[in-house]
Amino acid sequence: MVFVLIFLWTIAAVLLVNNPKNESTRWVAFSAFAAGGGGLSRAMTETAIPYLHIHELLTPTIENILFKFHIVGSFMNHNGLPYCFLMFAISYSGFFNKQLKNKLTYVLLIPIVIMLFNTPFYPDIKNNFQILFMWCVPYLLVGMTLLIVSYAKESIQLVKRNRFYVILFTSPPIIFQIFVNYTFKAFFNFEEVWRLMPLVITLLFMTFVILISKHGLLGVRLRFDNFKRESAMRAVTSGASALNHTIKNEIGKIDILSDRIKYEAERENPKPIVKDIDTIMDSTAHMLSMVDRIQKHSQEIILIPDYYKVCEVIESSIEMSSPYLEKKNIDVVRHVKTDVKMYCDGVHMQEVLRNLIKNAAEAMEHNGQLRISAYDTRKAIVIEVQDNGPGIDQEDLTRIFHPYFTTKNRSKNFGLGLAYCMNVMHKHGGKIDVQSKKGLGTTFILQIPITEQPV
Repeated sequence: MVFVLIFLWTIAAVLLVNNPKNESTRWVAFSAFAAGGGGLSRAMTETAIPYLHIHELLTPTIENILFKFHIVGSFMNHNGLPYCFLMFAISYSGFFNKQLKNKLTYVLLIPIVIMLFNTPFYPDIKNNFQILFMWCVPYLLVGMTLLIVSYAKESIQLVKRNRFYVILFTSPPIIFQIFVNYTFKAFFNFEEVWRLMPLVITLLFMTFVILISKHGLLGVRLRFDNFKRESAMRAVTSGASALNHTIKNEIGKIDILSDRIKYEAERENPKPIVKDIDTIMDSTAHMLSMVDRIQKHSQEIILIPDYYKVCEVIESSIEMSSPYLEKKNIDVVRHVKTDVKMYCDGVHMQEVLRNLIKNAAEAMEHNGQLRISAYDTRKAIVIEVQDNGPGIDQEDLTRIFHPYFTTKNRSKNFGLGLAYCMNVMHKHGGKIDVQSKKGLGTTFILQIPITEQPV
């Protein structure tokens, strides 16, 4: 039971440290903390008190304190866990608006308040399992139903995969709670089944480590290598690094255009020259806009958000990336199926897309195809940038967003592009993810929260 307690409270600590502002993650942490109360309760009565008694270290005061921990832990486990789990499911499912969630936070507390006044605590706690069964089991079942329905309705494959992992992770302990903590105790007076909990927790621990280390769970990845990444992220979030990266890309594009202008000038063909000069002017204007977004050139990236049509942001990004695309004769296919306006910083969002387009162009062979799709879900605008290049090694997929990591020529590439993209998406409250298989191409997926435009 001490292992159970340590494990559950470790989960709570990891989740709260990694995502202190994430509502769903907080409720998972609270659930783990409440479930750990059961371990605390048993640890007091079956381990701590007997040990101190055997070694003649137990005084009446210490015994009284430890016994109170047992009472609090038991009440917290039986009453707190169903509430915290249901609130997690309500938050994570995305089916409820903020106002309704705030109301449910208090309304769903009512059974716990009632139990607080109707549970005998002295000389020992006596939980009324028949009453607990009547409201705790529905709480847990409704919570599981919300998770399953949200998984079934999810259309984005990466999000759907994460929802599946959440169900896989939460189902065993919740089912165990329903039968062992409520059903068996309420109707069969059978309490010793709880001793199988260490086995469930061990399997859960293995699943937890595998999932969050390989795929991440609830937005959390174990920080096996995060210290190096976080120190590097501090560098890439500075305005100077972002500006340098933009200048590097624009100079590369100007170099390509200069060669083309020279070639067309020798042929005395003015039309392509005019077009290329226009593109160069766009590049210089974009660099100036990036400078405006950087406060004193050395501080955090500054967002100046407004409402933009998705198709216009995509088209301008493609047009500004045309030298890279035309150099390899890459065909661009647009598939925009949303009229919802995107609330974002137009300059930074263009820079994100141009980074992805440039990377795709560099990865593909001549005459490749780039597909850019956009659509909206109930909560977000999704933009996908898909190439038919060689794909990314699975080993590299976990590192591509790390600052300074690059598989390209290091003398010409800083390894900051995707780290910058991730930073910009996070500042917008969105996210970026990637799907890739060797030989089958790569797809980058951007999600930007939908913000209703004021009338």
